[in-house]
Formats: sequence, C-alpha cells, structure tokens
Amino acid sequence: MISSPTLLSDVAMKSPWWGKSRGRFWLVIWSVLLGGANVRFLGREPVVLYFDFVLVIWLVYQVFWNGFLPSLSGWIIKLGAFCLLSGTLSAIVHYQGLYKSMAAMKVLGCGLLVYAIARKFRLGLLSLSLWGATAGILLLANYQTIRYGEYEGEAGLKDVVEIALGRSNYVASILLLLIPVGFAAVVLNKGKIRLVFAACSMLMFAGLIATMSRGAMLAIVVATVLSLPLLYRAGLRVRHSMLVLALGGAVVFLLPSDLLSANAVLIASRWEESDLSRQELMRASWECFKENPVLGVGPGQLGNAIASHMLVPEYDQQYMNAHNLVLNALAENGLLAGIALLAMVGIVLYKALSTAVAHPTALDVALWLALLAAVIHNMVEASFEGQQFQVVFWTVSGIVEMRRGCLPATMKPNT
Repeated sequence: MISSPTLLSDVAMKSPWWGKSRGRFWLVIWSVLLGGANVRFLGREPVVLYFDFVLVIWLVYQVFWNGFLPSLSGWIIKLGAFCLLSGTLSAIVHYQGLYKSMAAMKVLGCGLLVYAIARKFRLGLLSLSLWGATAGILLLANYQTIRYGEYEGEAGLKDVVEIALGRSNYVASILLLLIPVGFAAVVLNKGKIRLVFAACSMLMFAGLIATMSRGAMLAIVVATVLSLPLLYRAGLRVRHSMLVLALGGAVVFLLPSDLLSANAVLIASRWEESDLSRQELMRASWECFKENPVLGVGPGQLGNAIASHMLVPEYDQQYMNAHNLVLNALAENGLLAGIALLAMVGIVLYKALSTAVAHPTALDVALWLALLAAVIHNMVEASFEGQQFQVVFWTVSGIVEMRRGCLPATMKPNT
C-alpha cells in the first residue's frame, strides 16, 4: 500500500499529477471558508465572496504567466453554457428580478469554471481533508457560542447554527462531499499521515453532527447502503467497518451531551411528524413550473414566485426555494434548461459510478459515494443553488474526471 496524501494512491493509476498540488489551486478552494463582504452596486449591497477575487487573480496569473487554459470541452460545459444562455433570456423576460437572475447565473458560471480548472489541476487529499476539518471546527465553535443562548427548542437551536460558509443544512451538504473522501484517505495511507486523515475525518463527522441536519445524515446512510457492493469490491471488510465505527464512536463520546440530545430529539420529531411546510413548498414550486414551462420563472426568482401560491413572509421570499433539486431546476429554468442542468448532475454521477465500477479502489468508490450522498440530500435541500456548495461539488467532479483519465485504456468505461 502506498503512503501518500495525493489523489493517486495506487500503482494501477499512474499519472503526471503525482505529488503536491500544482499551481497552488488549494489557495482558491481555501478562500471559500472566508465568506464575503457587502459591496455597494447599483443601489444594492450584494455579498461578494472573497473566493471571487482570489479566483480571478489566480486565473489571470495562471493564464498570462503559465499559459494555462481551463478545459472547456465535454458535455457538462456545453450543457452549462446552454443553461447560462437560457437563463439570460429568462432574466430578460422576467426583468423585475434581473439582479437575482444575474447572481444565480454567476453561481453556476463560477461552478463550471472551477470544474474546468479542477479537471487539469491536481488537488491533494490532504488539502481537501484539512479544509473539511476546518469547517467542522468552525461549526463546533459556533455551536459552543450559541448553546446557552436564547432559542425556541431544538429546532430553534439548529436554525441559528451558522458559519461563513452558510447555515447548518447548507454546510452539511458540503461536508457530505468530503467525509467519504477523508475516510478513504485513512484506509489508503499509513503511518503518521493516517492519523492526520483520521483526525480530519473525525472533525468533519463532528461538524456534521453539529449541523443537526437529519436529511444529510440520512443521505450518507442511504448512499453507503446503496454502495455496499462497490465498497466490498474496493476491499471493505469487517476490520475496516470496525475502524470507522471506532472513529465515529470516539466522536460521539467527545461531543457535548446536549448536542447529541438535540439531534436525538430532532430525529424523533421528524419520525413522528413529517415536514408539511416543505411539502407545501414543493407543491408551490411545481405550480410555478406549470405556469412557466418554457423559460421558468427565472434563475434565482423562485422565492418570489412561490409567494403567489402560498403565504410567505416578505423577509423570507428571497431565501425561499423548492428544497428539491429537480423541482428547483425545472421551476427556475424551464423544461429544456432544467433538464440540461439535471443532465449535468447525471453525467457527473455516471462518470463517478462507471469509474468506481471499472476500478473499485477506496478513493474511487468514496468519490461516488460522496457525490451520491450530496445529490440525495439535494432532494430535500437546495444546496445546489449556493456558490460554496458548487465550488466543492465541481471540484470533486473534476477529481473524478482526472481519475478517469488515469485509467489504463483497457479499463476505461464507455462514455
């Protein structure tokens, strides 16, 4: 077994990107943790992420000094370009919400750009694991500061857990993309670096518990169960399962008892009574789609459209969405662009699954499991609408693309 914190951790997949991260791309990813600042523009004060500035500076440097060009080929980029063009047309038609549509299209554009870069730039597992561990630490620190504050019950406590990355449910979606990869790195490495990956995995898992996101926890359980045949082919045995359980048990033992109690109460409450408000949001989103089947209501404008079908407080309208990736895509983008966006996600899942089937290593299966869990969670959450989530999602997708490129010709899946 090879001990290395890089993505290439097995002999069968030799690659020119062995070694440390190339071009300091990790700086761009880490800037996502910093949040953003309000910038006054055309009478408004939108929040512009520090990531945006770092990405532009990094890309300009790479293009003009290193001659680097992002990889803009493939169906995902083509479908993404179609979604942006369709979104522009829809924004013009729904002129009253032009600003929101521009902001939503910027999120997708940044995600596609990150994917085009991540397909060509290696990013070490150590960078991703430390990034996720930092997010976990921030979540735990935030919980510690608010645990004795004023809130209404466990649901109220969950709603106030928030860091620069976003609110609890949203950050949970991001952690789903990194936790399986962190555990895979524990299996693939040995020595002191294994302990580092184990610590990072435990912190990410602790952060997930701090979000109190029942949907995220269920999503990773369902994704793991569905991936059991691949996990077995990748070498998962009882001793590995015991290692994961031991790490998880250590996390549970070390966490505050009131955090565990809050999670238990929230899970029990959802078991006893379903979330009718979320069902109503999905119904209203479907009605919005039926009223605007061609161009949709416009990117980023679903909240205002939902308000015409159900009672929504005015201050909540800008944050309202379908809480479902499929309904959100169709209602905001219309039939053609909505299907194109869903096809992009489907292609990513297909590539991850076919790579894991063709070459079932711990890392390849973990990448598939991570993407599957994130997509499952997006069936009850709208994380895909956020730029931070898209940055991590498309980074992981770019890693899958690089893994496919390293497969020997005899093992490459059909595309």
